[in-house]
Amino acid sequence: MYYKNITSFNNLTYSIDMIRLKTYITYDKFSSLEFAFDTVYKNYVAKKYTSARMESFFFNYQIEIAEGISFWFGFLHNTENRGEAKDHTGKYNFTIEFNPNKLKDNAIIKYLLNISSEWFLRSYDLAVDLKVNILDIIVDKGLKRKCLIFSSGFDNKTYEIGSGDNRIKIYNKKIESKLDIQHDLTRIEISRKYDDFPISNIRLLKFGTDNFPELYLNNYVCSLTDYQDKTLYAIVYAVQNGYPINDLSRVYKQKIKKLFEGGSKIRFNDKDATQVLHQIIFAYFMSNSKMRWL
Repeated sequence: MYYKNITSFNNLTYSIDMIRLKTYITYDKFSSLEFAFDTVYKNYVAKKYTSARMESFFFNYQIEIAEGISFWFGFLHNTENRGEAKDHTGKYNFTIEFNPNKLKDNAIIKYLLNISSEWFLRSYDLAVDLKVNILDIIVDKGLKRKCLIFSSGFDNKTYEIGSGDNRIKIYNKKIESKLDIQHDLTRIEISRKYDDFPISNIRLLKFGTDNFPELYLNNYVCSLTDYQDKTLYAIVYAVQNGYPINDLSRVYKQKIKKLFEGGSKIRFNDKDATQVLHQIIFAYFMSNSKMRWL
């Protein structure tokens, strides 16, 4: 299920679910790469196409390793000046996006990552898995304006919070991946985006505690003092049964969060989140003798 993962003291499992990497190569280098995918790897090419859309790459490949396991790469972004491409002297954007948990140490991925000695991190999805049913998680969208909830009935549920950098997605991983396991499994994905962070400096990149969402387990047990405030007790009951915490007034939202802070808050670990990204990068690039590490 995982390529590299870390399970923390509170039984949260961290992994990297998607990563987008960028480098620059010449047109001649890409022509050699094209030849490889027209010959050696041709059986894995699910789709090969060009696009003139300004936000897209001109050359695009969809590579399918097995059913349900695929990745994409593109060359020559349509915003780039192609003047030097004609005489093959310039270098142009080559970007690859793949899921390490599915691709693992795939030989084609390693071949592509070996075409350059200078790579940049564009984005990645940190995945945090916990053995809890999604119905037992209370979600606080915090300061994010956007919060979409999709439900196909009972615990087949998905939250999408925010957009762009720090976009959060929470869903029932057991149902989504059709996992044959006894326990529940909820996945929390946090998307991070960067402006060409050098892979050679990856040791300097930290995930950041502020990027974790505020989530609570639905296991709070009311105390005798809670019964003294019957309104608060009713609100706790409502939140535990699915009423959105963000629809509460500011005062009662703070009261509820204060009650849940003790033993019900899901406590993420910045060190584990950072380390699992480093492990993925090192696994793919340490064998690349061309890489210049900090």
